[in-house]
Amino acid sequence: MSSLNPQSPSSKSYQQQLSRAIGVLGNICISVSAITPTASIFIIAPVAFNLQGSGAFLAFVIAGIIGLGMAMCYSELGSAFPVVGGQYSIVARVLGRFPGFLAFADYLTLAVFVPSSIALGAGQYVAVLFPNLTVNANLVGAIIMLATTLIAILSIRANAFVTGIFLAVELLAVATVSVLGLANIHQPLSILFSPQTVNAQGALSPLAFGALLAGVSTAIFAYNGYDGPIVFSEEMTGPRRGIARAVLWALGISIAAELIPVTAALLGAPSLKELIHSNTPMSYVLSALGGPLLNTLVTIGVLCSIFNGNIAIILGYGRVIYSSGRDKAWPEPVSGWLELCHPKLKTPWVATALVGVIGTVLTALSSVAALVTFTGVLLVVLYALVALSALVSRFTQKDLVRPYKMPLWPLWPLIGLIGCIVVFTQQALSDMGICAAILVVAAIYYFFYLRPRQKTHWVMLDPTYGDDEETTAEDPLIKPTAGGEAQTSL
Repeated sequence: MSSLNPQSPSSKSYQQQLSRAIGVLGNICISVSAITPTASIFIIAPVAFNLQGSGAFLAFVIAGIIGLGMAMCYSELGSAFPVVGGQYSIVARVLGRFPGFLAFADYLTLAVFVPSSIALGAGQYVAVLFPNLTVNANLVGAIIMLATTLIAILSIRANAFVTGIFLAVELLAVATVSVLGLANIHQPLSILFSPQTVNAQGALSPLAFGALLAGVSTAIFAYNGYDGPIVFSEEMTGPRRGIARAVLWALGISIAAELIPVTAALLGAPSLKELIHSNTPMSYVLSALGGPLLNTLVTIGVLCSIFNGNIAIILGYGRVIYSSGRDKAWPEPVSGWLELCHPKLKTPWVATALVGVIGTVLTALSSVAALVTFTGVLLVVLYALVALSALVSRFTQKDLVRPYKMPLWPLWPLIGLIGCIVVFTQQALSDMGICAAILVVAAIYYFFYLRPRQKTHWVMLDPTYGDDEETTAEDPLIKPTAGGEAQTSL
């Protein structure tokens, strides 16, 4: 066993290497920053506008319903298994080691492409600020990747403070778009419920239902990140039911901060055709309704949100990679390197730096991350595994302590699972093929390397709980039941 590994697979539970330094509010700030509502509506929502037209509204509504089902699953299982590995840790502990590794491979692919795709989106908005300059999107994105990686290596408390400040600016930009669009309605409400898009002849035409469902994966991607409180659970103080509170608030804030401005842009756009065809639809709405000065000010907020989002995204992905090293997913000495924590900052600096370096190189040398369309499919697969875990766990883990127990079970996991299956069937065959190839490669690695070493590799240990788990005052959002479990007051 390498001396670089402070965590031995023979241990019963994980050692507390990360610093418990944030509360529920700090966790919410980081998690919502990782969702990047402003970046989502300025970078991801335009994809929905271009492909689904006004159907983007229903796509975001459907994704929100699926998200609520998934948030319930995350809240129950995340509070039962408060492990930094997040989704893969849940799947592995409920469905088994192999499904858990497939979930990790899925997440690992997202860690490679998502930070870069967000950073690359900054280039087009820098061009909005400086229209007379030739903006190199790759250079801008690489600088953002490098700077946010350095910040992400700092202590979790410092990052919670930084992301909280940026988040306030970000939500102000979201509110500006929402108020401006809803105060200057140019389109009838019917376009929201009878979706229209632009056909090959350049005229508005009804959107096919299958095309609408295909766009739900884009909206799912836009909302993604409300599972973040689980990833940061080992750095959070207070009782485990606080994880559920953070998950539910993160989802609620992201839905409000994305669905409202998307709706406002669709209704406020002077021309639906121009909105759909624009490379920067939100900037088109801002310029048309508020003038160039307001568009410039909000664009500055967008760039702040991209910067802020990348900090939080790298924080989360870095911790999951750290968890994979701690669970011995890799040959030595790689696993030992990945699970190293900075002695003073108490952060997984090697894993965090690795995510940042890969993202910086990918961003500097290509625009491939901005072109990938299979990330939404990967998320659907990951969500389906978690929803299935929430169903199976009630039958196979009846004695499991659940600090939060979702109401109306099995409604929510069924909504999540069925929704994911329906959306998956509407995706492009090429995207499904890429996802299948990723999972096949992961399966080969698992069966040829990890499974023969199952006593020492890919070992899931017991979670480590905070010292003050039972001492925090009763949460007003999560109410304990008579049996010691908790249900949401929502």
